[in-house]
Amino acid sequence: MVPKRWEIVLTVADRELGEEDDTENIESSERERRLITQSYDLSVNTLIEQWHDKTLTLPEIQRQYVWDRARASRLIESLLLNIPIPVVYFSETQDVNYLIIDGHQRIQSIVNYVENQFALSGLKVLSGLNGLRFGALSPRDQRQIRTRVIRAIIISVDSDPMMKFEVFERLNTGSIALNAQEIRNSTHRGPMNELIKKFALSPDFRTCVGTARPRPRMVDNELILRFLALESSWQSYKPPLKKYLNNYMDKANGWPESQLSEAEARFDRSVAGLVEVLGQAAFRLTDDTGVPIDRALNRALAETQLVSFSWIRNTDLDSTRSDILRALGALYGNSVFLDSIQRATGDRRRTLRRLGMFCSALTEAGVTLSQQVSFESVE
Repeated sequence: MVPKRWEIVLTVADRELGEEDDTENIESSERERRLITQSYDLSVNTLIEQWHDKTLTLPEIQRQYVWDRARASRLIESLLLNIPIPVVYFSETQDVNYLIIDGHQRIQSIVNYVENQFALSGLKVLSGLNGLRFGALSPRDQRQIRTRVIRAIIISVDSDPMMKFEVFERLNTGSIALNAQEIRNSTHRGPMNELIKKFALSPDFRTCVGTARPRPRMVDNELILRFLALESSWQSYKPPLKKYLNNYMDKANGWPESQLSEAEARFDRSVAGLVEVLGQAAFRLTDDTGVPIDRALNRALAETQLVSFSWIRNTDLDSTRSDILRALGALYGNSVFLDSIQRATGDRRRTLRRLGMFCSALTEAGVTLSQQVSFESVE
């Protein structure tokens, strides 16, 4: 069957979801709102074949199969009764595979039943089939199931990445909704995404966070992404943060190996310096001796520390450690700085202000930086 192909232009006006303090509307050009879809009618036989040959794949952070036998049985009953099945949604990848965005439970239920993994139960209309596995059905009923078609909407690889992210988020209706980074991990797969996972396991980074393993829901991955994006393009930063991070990931996944290696070197330099100066007090407010005054990790402060320490050019931080701690202790008593890390942290003015103030504190302590952020006249 020749698929229908069209372009859908959507107005994106939802409030930002999943990012701390970001409630701005997404403003985007017509090109950035381009969503190209293709409509297919796929037979159950085809879906099963594509499931097994990995043409259909699950996003890495996809909900586990959770349907009980009664619910799966009602789906099979619907196939036999010719009751319409809800549309499934796939996202096309560069390798011409299809990520299952919505429809995992239905597809796996069908696969499991056709492979005789459970018997029908709880049926009300076709109650005579209760207790039967697929192999025990009549040949007619088996053909009825195998030849039924399900409508699939495929989001083309040519769609704008932000729109693919938006569709994934809006169709994300499970009992535990995926957060922005979990969705990003599925919609922006590539070398930089894999590198961020590696960074999250770094011993120095784990010392800074204070946990032996990455924290749940990919919160460490998002923190690292925020650092990488801001470190590379702080001058052009503007909210919404979610869109800014998505755009960075889209570009960085296409970087050559040399550029990825440079990013890794900057990350390693940053976390090594933080451990040398602050140790387990990194990412937290401290007094002028480096003792934490708040045990809670502050994400905006962590992002600022990571970026600033990646710019340090001193090879001997130990000799200036006391001066750095005193300068930071004074900075953390500044109400303007505290406001920038505690309220509306995705705001451009506050983001650049805290980064500039932190860099100034390091400079006053005798630290040499490769960059300086002008924050007094931030627009």
